[in-house]
Amino acid sequence: MLRAASAVALAALIVAVAAPAPHSHGSLLAAPAMLTSGSADAGGPAEWGFGLIGAPEIWRISRGAPSVVIAVVDTGVDVAVPDLAGAAEPGVNVLDGTRNVVDGVGHGTLVAEVALGRGTTSDAGLGMCWRCTLLPVKVAAAGGTVSAASLAAGIRWAADHGANVVNVSLVLSAPDADVAAAVAYAEARGALVVAAAGNDGGTDPTYPAAYPGVLGVVATDEHDRPYPWAQRGPWARLTAPGCARAAAADGAAVDFCGSSAAAPAVSGLAGLVWAATPAATASSVAARLVGTAVPVPHGVASGGRIDAAALAATLK
Repeated sequence: MLRAASAVALAALIVAVAAPAPHSHGSLLAAPAMLTSGSADAGGPAEWGFGLIGAPEIWRISRGAPSVVIAVVDTGVDVAVPDLAGAAEPGVNVLDGTRNVVDGVGHGTLVAEVALGRGTTSDAGLGMCWRCTLLPVKVAAAGGTVSAASLAAGIRWAADHGANVVNVSLVLSAPDADVAAAVAYAEARGALVVAAAGNDGGTDPTYPAAYPGVLGVVATDEHDRPYPWAQRGPWARLTAPGCARAAAADGAAVDFCGSSAAAPAVSGLAGLVWAATPAATASSVAARLVGTAVPVPHGVASGGRIDAAALAATLK
């Protein structure tokens, strides 16, 4: 279950997990996100992430395209915040079937900014694929509670509504048959599923990150080492910078840290590849991302850390 006293204003957005029972709704956690003031003394500013992976190199080739759709399956997205204005097409609240995707927690909005922020108000709101289209999919009830059933429904809805990439910065502590089936359904529809590995600091697989075909993402620091709290293991395929600069609702810069931030960096990078190679398939995009990754210490992930500069060389 996801628990948060309030959104964004807290110094930390803390979540807890309980294992889902087989064939039940289950319990879900969102990868913990730490929100700080953006100073180097408060956990390290996130500017290093773009530089580390060589993002400017791929931006010379691709900045995304409106035809590339990245779904954020999360607590909702406040699509009217300045740095996401004009980015979204109508999404869904899978709990009630409406178009009300307002984010009552703040988590999904920050995830969306990392992947697709337009950078309208400041560099803090600049995402990886700022010309791609956002598809917001709200799967969280009031207070941020997310069930395995709603997560599965959200993944399916995204796949049915044109998502090239489905970002899931949410973590199950144990396998769930319905979520596994939804992931397989999305892959059959041609979508690439990218999922956060989690932040329990252990090596046990988490889901959907560990499912076949999913790009599970571990959060690593500027030295390509997993943070102490980062879940890691060969069941995850990639690593990415675990802190990203984002803009709060009032435009103030915050550092958004956790595998919740690492996953949308990979999703945005996948969007850039798709924009540059429109005929690409999910498997070919994933192969490019993994094939150009920088090696990381043994046991952190089966692949390596995303390398946008090396990836850019394959697109020229």
